[in-house]
Amino acid sequence: MRRTVKIKLSLNQNQQKLLQETIKQFKQACQRVVDYGWNRNGLKTYQKNKLHKATYSEIREKTDLPANLVIRARDRASETIKACVKKIKNGEKASKPTFKSDSIVYDKRTLTVWLEEERCSIATTNGRIKADFVLPNEYNDYYDKYLNNGWKITQSTIEKHSYEDDEPFYLHLGLEKEIQKNQSVNPTIMGIDLGIENLAVTSTGRFYSGTELFSRRERYEEVRGKLQAKGTRSAHLTIKQMSGRENRFACDTLHRISKKIVEEAISKDVDVIAMEELEKIRQKISNNKKFQTWAFKKLQEYIEYKANERGIEVKFVDPKYTSQRCSRCGTTLKQNRINQHFECKDCGYRVDSDYNAAKNIGFKTILDGQMSQSRMGNGQLALKSGVLKPNGNYYSYPN
Repeated sequence: MRRTVKIKLSLNQNQQKLLQETIKQFKQACQRVVDYGWNRNGLKTYQKNKLHKATYSEIREKTDLPANLVIRARDRASETIKACVKKIKNGEKASKPTFKSDSIVYDKRTLTVWLEEERCSIATTNGRIKADFVLPNEYNDYYDKYLNNGWKITQSTIEKHSYEDDEPFYLHLGLEKEIQKNQSVNPTIMGIDLGIENLAVTSTGRFYSGTELFSRRERYEEVRGKLQAKGTRSAHLTIKQMSGRENRFACDTLHRISKKIVEEAISKDVDVIAMEELEKIRQKISNNKKFQTWAFKKLQEYIEYKANERGIEVKFVDPKYTSQRCSRCGTTLKQNRINQHFECKDCGYRVDSDYNAAKNIGFKTILDGQMSQSRMGNGQLALKSGVLKPNGNYYSYPN
C-alpha cells in the first residue's frame, strides 16, 4: 500500500532560490529527454536505456544537476511519453508533453528524511540543503497515522505552490507499507458508478451528490474569467489565491465522500469495491472536462487508499454498456436509459440509471473474471438489503 503525505518545508530565501533553480534545471532535463524520445525517426521512444544513452551525457554537461536527479528526470520523461503512446493507441489525441509545473522527483539517494527530528536533506544543483518540517504542534490524525506507524519512505516529490508567497515549497513524501487483505472464498462486492449529478452511487443504494462540487467550480470559472479580463496585477494575485481555495475545497469534499463510501462498504461487510476504469468513461464527461476528469481520478484514489487500509480490495472494470444494460435481466439497449431514468424495454425494470449502472459494475467484477482465479465466480453483490449471488450467466433480482 502506498500513500503520499504533504509536508510544508521551512526554507530561507537563499534555499528557496537554490531549490527553484534545481527545479528549473530538472524541468529542462525532462524536456530534453522528451524532445529526443518524441521525435526519434518519427517514432515515440520511451525505453529508458535508449533515452539514457542518448541524453544523459548532454544533460550532465549542460546542467548542474547531480547524476541521480538526471536519472529521475529521464524516468519522469519516459513515463510521460509512455502515457501519451497509450492514449494514441486508444484513439485519443496526445501532443508532445511540455514540463511547466514546478515539481521535482526525489529518491532515497537525493532525499534524506529524519522523521523523528522532523527535517530532511535535499540534493540541489549546488550541494545539499536542510529543511525543517512545518507541522502542527500536536499531530492530527493525518500526520500521526503515517509518520509514526511503521511506514517506509519511497520516491517523493517537492513542489512549489505558486499561489502562496510565504514558504511555498512542499514535500510530497512517498510512503509504503505491507497490509493483510481480506481473503474470503465468497467475497462480497460493492459496485460504484461515477457521474456529474450524482458524483458516486453504490450498489448498496447510497447516493453522493456532485452538485455542490461542480456548481462551485462553475462559479470559480465565472469569477476567474472576469478577473482575467481585467488583466491587472491585483486580479492575477486574486486568481492565484482562488486556485488555492478551490483546490482545498475540492480535495476536502472528495475526501469526505470517499470516507463515507468506505464506511458504507465496511457496514455491509464488503471485501471488494468495484469501480470504472477512468480512461473509459469519457462519455460521462461534458464541459469542464479537465476538472471532472481530475475529480473522478482523485475520488478513486481516495477510495482506494482508504479501502486498502481496511483490508478491502479495489478492482477496476470496463464500464462499457453498464449504463444501457438492465441489472435485472441483462438486456442491453440504448433506449433503456434516458438521463437519470432507466426503464428496461424487455422486462420493464424501472430504477435510477446511476444505481442500475453501479450494480452492473459490481456484476462485471465477478462475471468478467475480475476476481482472482481461486475466487472467480464465487462472488456476491452487496445491495440495499442483503447480497445477491449469480443466477446463470446474469442476475435476476426485482429491486
